[in-house]
Amino acid sequence: WGGGKTTLATVLYNKISHQFPVYCRIADLSKIYRHDGPIGAQKQILLQTLGEEYLQTCNLHNASNLIQNRLCREKAIIIIDNVDQIEQLEKLDVRREWLGAGSRVVIISRDEHILKEYGVDVVYKVPLLNKSDSLQFFCRKAFKLDHIMSSYDKVAFDILRYANGLPLAL
Repeated sequence: WGGGKTTLATVLYNKISHQFPVYCRIADLSKIYRHDGPIGAQKQILLQTLGEEYLQTCNLHNASNLIQNRLCREKAIIIIDNVDQIEQLEKLDVRREWLGAGSRVVIISRDEHILKEYGVDVVYKVPLLNKSDSLQFFCRKAFKLDHIMSSYDKVAFDILRYANGLPLAL
């Protein structure tokens, strides 16, 4: 973890959401699920895609029906970030086939097993930074420069070796 999955999802959402008449991004499904349960996550989808008037639903079945019936003809993109249990996706109950033609559901998880078990079509593994990109990233963040300061080269290389290409660690 710390490999940039959420950052990539945010960039993707900001870059392409305008191409979809209906769009939704759940930034942290795990957190919403812990605090408000699956109905909280479904309400997030209803709020972002259909507006506040649909938030009066009080159970999973009604929310699922609303999502399915109201979005079935809409081209939508739904990005669901930080999924850490298969049950979260199962109870959220949003299926691409319920959405209009050209729709996309993007699920971000550090656990590839969850994605495979849920039956996603394509799994994209975010690559770690190579040594050159790690050095450049670190220097920009640590020194606000594109190169390493000579007095810090030993400690910088130790840090790079320890971080092993993880942007968040850098």
